[in-house]
Amino acid sequence: MKKQTLSTAAFTAMLFCCSLWNIACVNEINEEVQEGNVPITFSTKIGKTSTKATNTAFDKGDEAGLFAFLTSSSIEQNPYIDNLRLVCGDKSTLIPEKAVFYPEGDLTLDFISYYPYRPEGKAEGSSTIPVFVEKDQSDSLKHSKSDFLIAQKTKVKSSSKAVELEYWHKLAKIKIALTPSQDEKIEDMLKANPRIIATGFKTQANYNLQDDTFSDFNSEADIVAFGKWSIEEGTLIGKEIVIIPQNANADIHSFTMEWNGKLYSCAIPDLDLESSTEYTINISSMQTNSNTFQGIIGKISNWKTGSNENTDNQKEYATIHLSALSFKKSNIYRVYNGGKPVAEICKEYLQSESLTSRAIVAYPVQDNEDTDLSQGTVLQLLDQEEAINGGKISWDTNKNSFSYQKGNSTPILQFYLNAQKEILLENTVDAINVNVASYTLRDLRDGTLEEYPIVKIGTQYWMKAELRATAYQTGEKLLRQTNLGKDAGYFKPANYDIYFYNGEAVLSGKLNPSGWKIPSEDDWNQLRKYTNESAASLKAGEWEVLSAGKVSPIDNLTMFNAYPVGMWFNGKHYSVHKMTGFWSWDESKKSIPEQTVFFIGEENKFVSNGTLVTNQDYYKALSIRCIKE
Repeated sequence: MKKQTLSTAAFTAMLFCCSLWNIACVNEINEEVQEGNVPITFSTKIGKTSTKATNTAFDKGDEAGLFAFLTSSSIEQNPYIDNLRLVCGDKSTLIPEKAVFYPEGDLTLDFISYYPYRPEGKAEGSSTIPVFVEKDQSDSLKHSKSDFLIAQKTKVKSSSKAVELEYWHKLAKIKIALTPSQDEKIEDMLKANPRIIATGFKTQANYNLQDDTFSDFNSEADIVAFGKWSIEEGTLIGKEIVIIPQNANADIHSFTMEWNGKLYSCAIPDLDLESSTEYTINISSMQTNSNTFQGIIGKISNWKTGSNENTDNQKEYATIHLSALSFKKSNIYRVYNGGKPVAEICKEYLQSESLTSRAIVAYPVQDNEDTDLSQGTVLQLLDQEEAINGGKISWDTNKNSFSYQKGNSTPILQFYLNAQKEILLENTVDAINVNVASYTLRDLRDGTLEEYPIVKIGTQYWMKAELRATAYQTGEKLLRQTNLGKDAGYFKPANYDIYFYNGEAVLSGKLNPSGWKIPSEDDWNQLRKYTNESAASLKAGEWEVLSAGKVSPIDNLTMFNAYPVGMWFNGKHYSVHKMTGFWSWDESKKSIPEQTVFFIGEENKFVSNGTLVTNQDYYKALSIRCIKE
């Protein structure tokens, strides 16, 4: 077995003598054991390979724990040093929190150090400490803290020399590789940046410091992988997770991956995940309708030699794992059974007098494919610490408001559906198999498909990005123009992927995608009322003032993504970074209102401004955000 060490250089921490009354983390074992005057110092040395999950040495602020006990005793008894905190300082040095000294005489000490530090240490009379891995390891800090390292040194005599500590991994690491099928391009996979999670693994256990074993496994959860994809010899690599050693079972454990807004699953064959061992899972990836992957498991260890195992499991799934959903392609997913939508998952902003929070909510979808907003289940309240998740939400579509019957759960990580389209928080025998895919606006015109993300705000469904059409619904080409006051057309800055449309094009009534419309004044007013006229909750990006004052707050809580793209005026891209304006449409009169909606840098409210160019009889060129009919 190859040892792994932590620091990049040896260090020595000289500790000062403490008074007789200040023994802190030093416990008296009996009256004959007396604290001496020789300080205990520590050092680590660098190994050939890195030690932490992040492939770095200790970072400043990292914390490890230390126990010491007389060689003639055991850690279950009162330790001589009980859970001393070591803090990483500059130059990767570990500094003891308090001064500690060797005992007097010829007594020797056994040391056990562990990373990361647990304030609770171990229970009295016990040799076990709690170990856990983070559920969301996509965060580098959480991924690092998921690693668990142990260093041991026995029969250490009193000495001015530093105690050298070598740390070993005690968990297992799984690296993930994606190999595309012949029909897939590796560059397209990299661009899609697939999100992958491990499901069914226990994330908590107890570790026995004395006999080096794990027990009391609990807290099953979805684990989000850490890392960044890169291409190596035609394969995507770079994602990994740290797991407590346990037996993998093909019926329980799997990998779920979101790829281009669709979920896929790959079962893990029966495998004993061993301590200190690194595994690589090679997944042969192909986008299919079955949403399954075939995987090849190759066991690779820096410390142990392993065997190879193959799998070709075609895994259907009934469990909908929220951790697998990135909401990158859209704020809405649809859940399908037998090719028909049965539910909808929305990441949305809930705002009322009783509840304000971003949330993930599931709604049933009716046979006519309309969402039943009266029967929602709030799965996660992202800005609430109270355990009130899992309650029922019902929307009044006329008032654009909701009532929430609070739940009593912590954030829900997975849910199920039965044949009656009921949303279930516990698995049952009648849970149906499902597919999950991003719900987007697909706009096909003139032989070109444009796909737009969707965001639900209140009872309204909005495009989450500006229209990018260069033709009418009918397929008739739109003219690209430079100057206002001419025929209907669109305007596009050379260096920006943004499209503006003049009022003459809006008047055609043929710009909006099928099933969607250019919002009316009433639609904008509903949005205004729901957000309490907060432009901050709609704005995104970096803004500047249009004329004077200070830039108003920006939080984009609704996830509307109103960027300061400016407008087209006087033959050029105008007021970029300072404002944005959106068209309105009066369907009953087939006309453009005299004023429409603008957002400007210095105002935290909706601004109304004219649709005609000042002192002219022709229209401005603005952006278009459509709303679902």
